[in-house]
Amino acid sequence: MGFVSGSSVRSAVLKILTNRPITPTEVAKIENKHVSHICRTIRELEDAGLVEFVASESRQRYYRATQTGYALSIMLTTKGAR
Repeated sequence: MGFVSGSSVRSAVLKILTNRPITPTEVAKIENKHVSHICRTIRELEDAGLVEFVASESRQRYYRATQTGYALSIMLTTKGAR
């Protein structure tokens, strides 16, 4: 949990990826970050087993949270609401 909660960008990206499959470009626009920063963050979350590649269309790659990532996102949201 500390891996994600220790970074506001990782937390935000994971939360976005729990809603629906989305591209790094779309996430970058939502978070107002450079796409390379978002790609690196997604790769870190993917390596941790919290995010997975879903599909690609043309040159766009779609990612979503895994079940573990979804559960962690819920825990972080609940913990933050206290």
